Amino acid sequence: MHIIYFLQAQIAKLLLSIYKMAGLRVGSWLGGQLGRILGRVARERHIAAANLKQALPHLSDGEQKQILDKCWLQLGRVVGEFPHMEKIAREAETRVQIEGAQHVEAALPNGGPAMFVSGHFSNWELMMLGIQRLAGKTGSLYRRANNPYMEKWIIDQRSAFMPVQIPKGSDGARVMIDLLKNDTSLGVLVDQMLGRGDPIDFFGRATKAPSASIKLARRFDIPVIPTVIRRREDGPDKIHFVQHFFPAIHVPKTENMQQDIDIAMRQVYDLLEQWITERPEEWFWQHNRWK
Repeated sequence: MHIIYFLQAQIAKLLLSIYKMAGLRVGSWLGGQLGRILGRVARERHIAAANLKQALPHLSDGEQKQILDKCWLQLGRVVGEFPHMEKIAREAETRVQIEGAQHVEAALPNGGPAMFVSGHFSNWELMMLGIQRLAGKTGSLYRRANNPYMEKWIIDQRSAFMPVQIPKGSDGARVMIDLLKNDTSLGVLVDQMLGRGDPIDFFGRATKAPSASIKLARRFDIPVIPTVIRRREDGPDKIHFVQHFFPAIHVPKTENMQQDIDIAMRQVYDLLEQWITERPEEWFWQHNRWK
């Protein structure tokens, strides 16, 4: 298995070096084209198609096919842009437009930490650029790479815009608590399946949701601020984004802790469903979300 991981890593790094040499715009385009090709042969294409069909059954077969094609192109662009994260971070003022900053200001009138939550939309890696512009230094929770030979490379690329990277797991949970105690905000993606998560309906189907961020927000009595990043349709190229911030969700704090968490999670997942329905081609359908 280690040999397979090693070979996969060498192929991946070769592709990424090509994207790097091609420049940001061309690298993003090349990644998108490869993503489209993979969308025709990768086994995850069946997962994506089944997820879309069951979540949005009102769409015609033709509409679903178009969405999936754009979805794979989108995923390929994320990979093609990854070697250019430092450049995008340097140009964040012009590449990431902010909308809804007033909601962050209203939730944090005197500063302090917040829990920013989002999902795998557009180039979700760049979500931290907008958050840190409004909330300062922010810790970001991430899932370790399946391939150990890619782990350090990915962490190095993210360091340009994620100064505080927190791996998922028990060690990461302790780091999150320490950061909140020191008035540092956190950014978390909450749209993927978690076997140990709390039950929730997502597009009418039972699943489990990662609720640690909501539990911490309740424990520390801090606001939960939803945010989503989109590719701009009016930008000079496809590597320009708009990041929307929404009114804060305040987790109830009654004697029934589980009910408090369920109420807040429902509000977050209602927004996720809304964002996905509005632009389904920008969500990560390839994940086996409803195992």
